[in-house]
Amino acid sequence: MSKPRRFKVESLASLEPGASVLLSPEESKHARVLRLEAGTVVELFDGSGLAWRARLEPNGMSAELLAPLSGSTPERAPLWLATAWPKGKRAAILIEKCAELGVARILPLRCARSVVTKDAGGEGLARLRRVAAEATKQCGRRDVPQLDDERSFGAVLAEEAPRAHAVLLDPGADRSWAEFVRERRTTAEPFLVFVGPEGGFSNEERRVVEQAGIPRARLGEHILRVETACIAACAAWNCQ
Repeated sequence: MSKPRRFKVESLASLEPGASVLLSPEESKHARVLRLEAGTVVELFDGSGLAWRARLEPNGMSAELLAPLSGSTPERAPLWLATAWPKGKRAAILIEKCAELGVARILPLRCARSVVTKDAGGEGLARLRRVAAEATKQCGRRDVPQLDDERSFGAVLAEEAPRAHAVLLDPGADRSWAEFVRERRTTAEPFLVFVGPEGGFSNEERRVVEQAGIPRARLGEHILRVETACIAACAAWNCQ
């Protein structure tokens, strides 16, 4: 038996069986393209972790809630990914694959050696948020990762690192990322991993990290592209 088609909706909070939930114009169009008939059972999710089994209504623009769906997810800390942007279409690959691999939050960094920036409120960032939502829809995930506006490396370090277990990825580090994952994956606090731009973190940025007492970890033997490092870090986290 095939899995039901999935549609993202605005909110499923505080709803009861029998409630009618409106589909967005894009999702309604998607249902028509798939030629789904009235009465077809589908899955609705709102990106916060809530999901319901529902039945498409005759108008093709809404669905009747049937029963809530509950999933069993491992007890583990959320993974936050603080990363510089890669060039071109590789940013979309980074977002898509890391969303599939369960990253909870992506914090874009503006570093001393960054070559790509994305303005808050710009179409580039809006498009990448759509990529994240579509990736979660396709892979069966029920929560959409949060994609923050871009901030400076110093701002993220000062504002977010104190609230999490922070680690900076460095190909020259003595310890491996896998070791940190095994040690702290079950803690309640978020785990924040920093990934630098293609040219790496500057000497000043490294000095500030060292002063903050943030450990460094390596992913493997080779120097990786930004999106490869992000995907590898999320995969290692997801597979432990």
